Amino acid sequence: MSVSRRGVMRSALAFGMMSAATGVRADGGASVFQHGVASGEPEADSMLLWTRLTGAGEVSGRWRVATDPRMRDVVAQGAFTARAERDFTAKVVVTDLEPGREYWYQFRAAGQKSPVGRTRTLPTGHIDELNIVSACCAMYLIGYFQAYREIARLDKLDAVLFLGDYIYEYGASHYEKLSTLRAPDPPHNTVTLDDYRRRIAQSRAELDLQAAHARAPWICIWDDHEIADDDWMHGAEGHNPTTDGDWELRKAAAVRAWYEWMPVHDPVPGNPYGIARSHSFGDLATLIVPEDRLKARHHRLRLPTDMDMLETSEGRTPDIAGFRRKLADPAREMIGQDQVAWVGREMHKSKAAGQPWVLFGSGTVMAYYDYPDLRRWAPATGPLGKFYDATRFELPLLNLDSWSGYLAEREQVFAEIRRAGVRTVVLSGDSHMAWVNRLHDRHGPVALEVSSTTLTGPALGDVLGLGDTPFHRLVVDRNRDVQWCDPAAIGFIVLKVTREAVDARFIAIADPRSPASRVGVTKQVVSARQIDGSDNWVHVSPADIGNSIPPISG
Repeated sequence: MSVSRRGVMRSALAFGMMSAATGVRADGGASVFQHGVASGEPEADSMLLWTRLTGAGEVSGRWRVATDPRMRDVVAQGAFTARAERDFTAKVVVTDLEPGREYWYQFRAAGQKSPVGRTRTLPTGHIDELNIVSACCAMYLIGYFQAYREIARLDKLDAVLFLGDYIYEYGASHYEKLSTLRAPDPPHNTVTLDDYRRRIAQSRAELDLQAAHARAPWICIWDDHEIADDDWMHGAEGHNPTTDGDWELRKAAAVRAWYEWMPVHDPVPGNPYGIARSHSFGDLATLIVPEDRLKARHHRLRLPTDMDMLETSEGRTPDIAGFRRKLADPAREMIGQDQVAWVGREMHKSKAAGQPWVLFGSGTVMAYYDYPDLRRWAPATGPLGKFYDATRFELPLLNLDSWSGYLAEREQVFAEIRRAGVRTVVLSGDSHMAWVNRLHDRHGPVALEVSSTTLTGPALGDVLGLGDTPFHRLVVDRNRDVQWCDPAAIGFIVLKVTREAVDARFIAIADPRSPASRVGVTKQVVSARQIDGSDNWVHVSPADIGNSIPPISG
């Protein structure tokens, strides 16, 4: 039995998680807090708190914030109401908090208490260390949520950066070729407001996800699957107007459900997609996260429709050079000129504040990479055979939806990094692979990127049937940006930021289809640091890339 302050805090947190896990009242009845609690939008003096009530109708309640996990030293409290128009979710913004401090919070309603959540305000002044998680892509049907459980167990955690794909919009028929564990709710593609609410609620009922939300404040953006696959301003690859109806109605429904269920501020009138945010962590780092889907993004290019053909002596030949020119077209936007300028201003502010680091959050991979020629490993028949055959072009294929498909704007962001003179680490996701990338512009290395894979699977290597294909070596040899990649990885990234370095641990879930899967650190440590006082600070620790580290639990 621990009598230390840390031991008491851990015990109290564990009790809170147990309360969330049971989903029942002390008298054995069903809890009205079946989706747990969450915090987000951290600032130095404020925090947003979230919960939802189930089965109680429209009801009012009370919230409390304390400086101890037993909720005895209460420093703020107030009232809230869960209304049907918001799917019985409730948010409150707590102000007048102290910077860089841990707080605990709890809701009360319908004669019941919620689990106790734990959160932390942003620091001001001098700090020596920042610990954050970078995560994305949780497919409820494919894998269990052990990754969330491991996030909740982390000893040091200041914030969770969630980079999108909190849910997937697909119905059950989409997974016919994959082995699923659970059925989606609803069973069809999400299209209406009720559909999206039910799909998010299904994930939020999972106890491991509730524990991760209750562990620390989340900083959240959406990617595409919160709405539809490969979405952009005016549509999505995954939207069929014949079966899915009007795109604008579907988009509005998905966005509304996301705002209701996530620990984020409601949109400002007239700016429904204004989720870009910048958070300053004392004198150590600024986190900058633009919106990259619905405000400015142009339709992604597609090989079948955008690859021109040339008449040659050998017949019709794909115009590879012409397609590359289209990828670099200055008119193609992902985040738009207003946000590029905003990113630059935030970077200059970070530099003026003397912070050694900028963290840049991106929903998709920022490194440019071509797929290598994989034809010698191709399956004999089927759709995968066609994909392998297309790799003969050695172009971006499945990553045309990432920054590889918007190269001119990528260069503009790099130019802002150089103008501000800030050491930048990009945190990205979406690809269902893990990456370490050394990003280049025409002048040389400009930033380091560490990219999260899926939390649950499937990993891209499984989807493509890569098997024994030496994909990692082929991709690294083909692309100067890529230092390391793992197409079989499933898990998340833990980052430790100090004044000298940014270190990343790639936390791997061995088998997300087993609730008792082993969890290990498979890649450690990636470092970005100044090299011998030179300007060439972008560095990857070569000795550690690819090393296998003993498991951390399980």
